[in-house]
Amino acid sequence: MVVDDSGDSETAIRLARQLGLPLLSGLADGANRWKFLLSPTPQGLALQLSQDRGPGPVRADLVAPALAYRVRDAVQHQAIAKAVGCKPGVRPTVLDGTAGLGKDAYLLASLGCQVLMLERDPIVHALLADGLARAATSDDSMAIAASQRLRLRHDDFLRPATPLPSVDVVYLDPMFPQRRKTAQVKRDLYVLQQYFAVSMVRGDDPGLLTGALAHAGRRVVVKRPRTAPPLEQRAPDYSLTGSSSRYDIYLIA
Repeated sequence: MVVDDSGDSETAIRLARQLGLPLLSGLADGANRWKFLLSPTPQGLALQLSQDRGPGPVRADLVAPALAYRVRDAVQHQAIAKAVGCKPGVRPTVLDGTAGLGKDAYLLASLGCQVLMLERDPIVHALLADGLARAATSDDSMAIAASQRLRLRHDDFLRPATPLPSVDVVYLDPMFPQRRKTAQVKRDLYVLQQYFAVSMVRGDDPGLLTGALAHAGRRVVVKRPRTAPPLEQRAPDYSLTGSSSRYDIYLIA
């Protein structure tokens, strides 16, 4: 991993110091020696594979048109809203224990939920912090309102540096396992899969579900690939299944 300063050099220098990463002076300066580039760009902080045929940069883009469409297209009727227990007059508090690029947390915040996002990987946390800052200053009033309901913390759900607040719902999205045909995988998911495979920071820790069940006030929601086994081989109380993924719901007695 290296920080590329070919764009915003001042931000690149700050990030390199903050994250303890080497600084690359221009993409021509030995970029191929590094598998990943972290690049401040006018469109936001980006993570990308350095090889020539990489899938392109990935950002925590909370104001992307596709995400905005999901927000405006009756998000309250989507499976994620039903999974966490949103209903008329009820907006549970949510702790997203594996925030990633923040899309699911943003959807929940757009519904009116107060959401605390935890991300323990420093690179992914930096991407998400950048995306949250851009959403808060965007021209989209819905994005600004949603960002105000989101809090981000660089922390580990299972080993938090300070106590976690009480919440109604713990939401988990452990990284989907890699597929053999990468063309079937969305770009951001593929790049994160490749990154987490070598980062040694993120993984499906044993006890993730157990810890969530001990902390949640009302339920735990786990996002899984549609045909994957349940987390920790523990059957949920019920599931909501879509075309490529499902939500396993564990109710707290």
